[in-house]
Amino acid sequence: MSRSSSLSAIAAISSARSLALAVALIGALTLAACGSAPSNGPTGSAAATINLSLANFAGNTNVTIHAGQSVAFVDPSSGGGTHNLVTGTGGQYSAEAGAPAEFMSSGIPFNPGDTKDITFPTSGTYHITCTIHFYMSATVTVTS
Repeated sequence: MSRSSSLSAIAAISSARSLALAVALIGALTLAACGSAPSNGPTGSAAATINLSLANFAGNTNVTIHAGQSVAFVDPSSGGGTHNLVTGTGGQYSAEAGAPAEFMSSGIPFNPGDTKDITFPTSGTYHITCTIHFYMSATVTVTS
């Protein structure tokens, strides 16, 4: 085998290895992207999940849980925003009897990447809004 034939064979093998590595890398990145999609199902020990986006809630904004269970509020690191959640409507706080203390007048601050599990100890219907984005509205219904 001539020297030029050997160099051509080595180049072909190197090119095939590079192609295989590129395909494996693309596959891994595709799988990683699939795993980061927002979830409407519960996360961790939470019974339900409400996702936040840049300036609104995303996905299911009406969840039902049992008294004593928690809701995971998820503000994703990619596509999330700054929020302050309170009980009430139209961006205005209003006290709702039995609501978790975290939702009181100063609210629960969120930044991209935050996930907070909030326990709802008392049966009732709780309206959640954002003091920054008045049009954000979610409802948590808590049954016995």
